[in-house]
Parts: sequence; C-alpha cells; structure tokens
Amino acid sequence: MLQSKADADGDVSATQALDPLQGLRVWQRFHIRLIGLYGGTVLLSLLLIAALFYNYTINSEISHLQQRLLSMVTSLAASADAERLAEVPFGVEGKSPYHDALYTRFAEAAATDSDVQSIYLLRPTAQRGKLRFFVDYVKSGSVATPGKEYDANDLPVMLRGLQAPAVENQPYRDEFGLTLSGYAPVRDTQGHAVALVGVDVQAQHIDMIKQAVLWTTLMVFGVSILLIGVVSVAVAHSVRVPLSLIIDALAAIAGGALHTRLKFARRDEFGLMSRHVDRMAEELEEREFIRTTFGRYVSEEVARQLLQNRNHLALKGEERIVTVLFSDLASYSTICEHLAPVQLMEMLNQYLGEMNLLIDAHHGCVIEFLGDAVLAVFGAPNQQEAHARHAVDCALAMHERLIQLNEEWCRSGLARCWNDRGIPELVARIGVHTGRVVAGSQGGATRMKYAIIGDAVNVAARLESLNKELDTRLLISVEAYAQLPDELAQRFRSCGMHHVKGREQQVQVYTPDG
Repeated sequence: MLQSKADADGDVSATQALDPLQGLRVWQRFHIRLIGLYGGTVLLSLLLIAALFYNYTINSEISHLQQRLLSMVTSLAASADAERLAEVPFGVEGKSPYHDALYTRFAEAAATDSDVQSIYLLRPTAQRGKLRFFVDYVKSGSVATPGKEYDANDLPVMLRGLQAPAVENQPYRDEFGLTLSGYAPVRDTQGHAVALVGVDVQAQHIDMIKQAVLWTTLMVFGVSILLIGVVSVAVAHSVRVPLSLIIDALAAIAGGALHTRLKFARRDEFGLMSRHVDRMAEELEEREFIRTTFGRYVSEEVARQLLQNRNHLALKGEERIVTVLFSDLASYSTICEHLAPVQLMEMLNQYLGEMNLLIDAHHGCVIEFLGDAVLAVFGAPNQQEAHARHAVDCALAMHERLIQLNEEWCRSGLARCWNDRGIPELVARIGVHTGRVVAGSQGGATRMKYAIIGDAVNVAARLESLNKELDTRLLISVEAYAQLPDELAQRFRSCGMHHVKGREQQVQVYTPDG
C-alpha cells in the first residue's frame, strides 16, 4: 500500500493503470541488472579461478623445466676442462680433439632428454658482450662453426651466466619454437670464467597446457551462462511487482510528497527496503546537509569536523601557529610542452595522488593543488603539538617517493619525454616554514573552501623558489628547524641567511645534510 496526497487515508492502490516498468528498456530494469551483477560476478570468479589455475600450472611447468635445465647446464659446465680450452687459440677455425670430445659429450647429454634442442660452449672475447663459439651441438638444424662470433649484448641472462648459473625467466619463441635457455660458467683453477655452456630446451608442452585450460574455461562459461538464464526468469517474476510499488513511492517523494510511506508486510529484502523508504523523507534533510557540506570541502579532516559540529559550519577563521609545506616540480613547463596532454594528466595525477597519501599519513591537510604545486598545512584544522616534525618528515618522505616514481616512469618509458630534453629525473623543490596564519573557510554561500592566509604561506613559497638558487631540494626555515627534535634536527645543515621576496629581513634556512 502507498500513502500520498491523493488519498485521505494515505493509501495508494497497488494496482496502477500503467506499469511504470513498461517505460524502461530491458537492459535498464533492476532485475536484469541484478542478474547481470550476479552473473558477472560468477563469470568473473570463474575467470579468476581459471587465471589462477592457469598461472599456477604454467609457472609450475616452467619452474620444473628451469630446475632440469639448471641441473643439466651446471653439470655440463663442471665437466668441461678449462685447461684444454685454453690450449685452443681463438683463431683456430678447424676442430681440435677437444672439440670432438665436447661435441660427443653434448650429444650424449642431449640424448638423455628429449626436450633438449641444442647445447653449445662459447668463450668470451676482449670485446664486451662478444663471444665466440667453441662447440655447437644442434639436434636438428645448422650448427655454428668454431670461432664464429656471437653478440650477447641483448641477452643479459646469458651474460650473467658468465658469473653464475642462470636460466631465462620465461620461454621465448625462435626458429625452433617455444624455447627456454640456461647458462653456466666454465671456471679455471683460479676461479675465472673462461667459457660459457648454454643449453636450449623446447617448451612446446606449455602451449598444450594453455590450450587445455582455455577449452575447459570456455565449457564452464557456457554451462554457467545457461544456468544464469534459467535463474533470471524466476528473479524477474519475484521482483517486478514490489519494485513497481517502490518506484511509485519514490516518484511521489521526488515530487515533493515527503510524507509518502510504503507499508509492506513482507519480511524479505523488499520489506526491508520499504521500511527504509518510509524513513527516507525525514532523512532527506540530513542527507542534503551532508551533500552540500562535502561538496564544498575536499579535506577529510575538515569534513570530519563539520560532521561532528554542525554549528561550526562556517569554520570561522582563527589565528594559529602552523607549519606550511609548499612543493613544486622543477622543469614542469618543459614537461608540459613536450608531453601529450593525456600522458601529462596521468603522470600528474599519479604524482599528486602519492603526495596526497603521504601528507595524510603525516597528519597534514592538503589546502590546494596548483598544477604541479602542492600547498599543505600541518597543525590545522586539527591542533598538533609536533606539526613541524610531521611536516619535515613528510617532505623527506615525498622526496623518497618521488625517487621511486622516477624509477617507475623509467621502466614504463614515460621518462624518455624529459630525458631527451636533458632532464635526468623529475625533482620536487619543497619549502617548509612555521609561523602564524589565519585558517578557516573562504568563499561564498554556494561554494567554499578551507584556506590558510598569512605571511607563513608566502615564506614557504619563497623557500621553495630559493631551492633553485641554492641548488637544493628541501629548505626549512629557522622557525621550523627550532621545533624539530634533536635526532631530526641533526640531519640538517645551515645554508646561512638569505633574502626572500616580500620580506625585508633575511631568513636563515636549513637543508638535509647529504
């Protein structure tokens, strides 16, 4: 039953002249989306299980193959005679008796394992990454002649094999198919690596396992889709009627009839939903307050204070001693000029997101993002005793995280954009100053933000700029330095007194030592 303005008793008939669900397309209906959600979850879970099974199976096979390969290549390297190798000069193109002996040894080893494709012995030359074949055994295909040069500069695992036994992490495809290679050094009596033994094995059965897992997954998916279709019919029947009544009630509330109520006697989810709808009108004021309040503020700490004390809505300005942190990326204009807008946005969002996390973790409050610049305050809106220490610890952590981000951008190739312009890495310049500010809301009736105003903000910004002049990355004022505990203060050295724009008196600054 429904209560509305049209009924003196507050009841609205459950039988409507027009079914409101008829105005929705099939894919817009709740029960269809519900089925899609559960069905998608089931299919996604099956996909996840299949992926885990796939990875476990393939990785197990690769690991087993690597162990076999490592054992064989280590054994072959140990059996090689380094002294006899040394007796054969590099210039010899023909075969010596030791060539034949090694070839026979390699052939016998390959005969014990059907997966072995080739075994070879290479000797290093005076040129970095250049090796020469000594013996090359191949089950099928052409072999390299003794003395033929081989360039291994693009094969770091092979070069590591001159130091210690090494195996490729993943199989690769070559003219023999799917192949996995392992390498081990041949050492003389002094422990010097005089040669390298390599073994290539076929990994074709890994492809067979991949196909089997794929077909199994497709079959399970087909059966699951059929079952989901059967369930959808039953769900549609049990959802349609109560959902129509709920839609009518919500439409009445949306039209301003906040006294509209549903009276469901059901004890299932729809009954629970009706009771929530009945309470929704009186909750609207509360929800509207939360929506408008959170629409004005972005700081978690500010929003928490507003919810705890509604009478403090305006967050009226108050004087307070705080520590201000101002950060800016060096060479940002150059990066903006040469980086694609989408890449620039992704890079900037990743950087600002990581810095925001660090500021939150150190009890700071982000006031504003200005392009690549970050303005944060420690000690407002919440009082803090050690706000200077938190700000300095945060600045140090921001530098450490930026180092890691630079490494990630190098691996992804994004760093080439600024590397090609003579910028080896992105550097953040940070200024930290402790002083008096006015902290509170700024704006108008429809839009506000939490802000800090005062000379301390300007000094922090000037210290950030002073980094460029002093070739430093972090500068803190003597006011902030004086608040630091001894163990943290000892990590900083004085950079002397300096003029900063907007101040007549010089400012003594400090930077991390080393």
